[in-house]
Amino acid sequence: MKLLSLKLAAVLVISQLSLSNAQAYEQKQSCKESDQSRFIFSWPITDDCSKKPRGGSSKGADVSLASQLRKPWLALQQPGLNKQERDRRAILAMQGGYKVNFDFLETVGFSEGYLSDRPYQSWGTEYVYVIEDTPNFISLQHIMVMFFKQDDGSVSEPMVMKHWRQDWRFEDTSLLEYSHDNTWRKRLLPKNVVEGTWSQAVFQVDDSPRYESYGSWQHNGSFSTWISQTTRRPLPRREHSVRDDYHALEGFNRHTVMRHGWVQEEENWKLVLDEHEQPFSQDP
Repeated sequence: MKLLSLKLAAVLVISQLSLSNAQAYEQKQSCKESDQSRFIFSWPITDDCSKKPRGGSSKGADVSLASQLRKPWLALQQPGLNKQERDRRAILAMQGGYKVNFDFLETVGFSEGYLSDRPYQSWGTEYVYVIEDTPNFISLQHIMVMFFKQDDGSVSEPMVMKHWRQDWRFEDTSLLEYSHDNTWRKRLLPKNVVEGTWSQAVFQVDDSPRYESYGSWQHNGSFSTWISQTTRRPLPRREHSVRDDYHALEGFNRHTVMRHGWVQEEENWKLVLDEHEQPFSQDP
């Protein structure tokens, strides 16, 4: 189970301060000479240079970013909308073409002897299409459209890849939740609990379920944001073939829609599940 912890940060500070100036200098020089980039969000209180990010290694073609405000964003700002309609327009404002960055970082572990894994970074150009739009339901399909720079400087033909899908449903009383070991179960919610909320169901590239949760949209002049309840998810595709030290994720999402794009943030625990589904350590 891994989550941001001030306690571990303090331990690292103490450990770093115990180094002599000469040792610290040698570590910094070693990192510099190895030419290994540090992950931009990594802890600045350690000189460990072994955490070069894994992930994307190709180089994409240059892109031109839009300078004008997007029409879906302007529609979201229209005055006089009721709450449900403004929520709908916030979801629809995620459609369009984007330059996308994917950044994943393990921040800290709670078990003794924990060693963080290498960060993961990738990027691409992605289009989000509205494939269904009704008053109480919206479905958005993500499609990667990649142009790669070749060694000779030329640009490849577009490589089109189906990506993930997100389905949004208003006042949803039936959620599909991940249990463990590729097992899913239905969770029923009372109407009064989901009043005014939207569920988000996320599906993987093969249309299999990934996670589903519900939450409320909040709107401000410069952004709209939605925060989910805590939900469990299977191992992500980027980890499934390279990690066997945990069995599931448990966390929440935050979607924030802004003038020129949107951000999805996740905070997850990485869980080790035993036969009784006890994900958290019983150690004192």
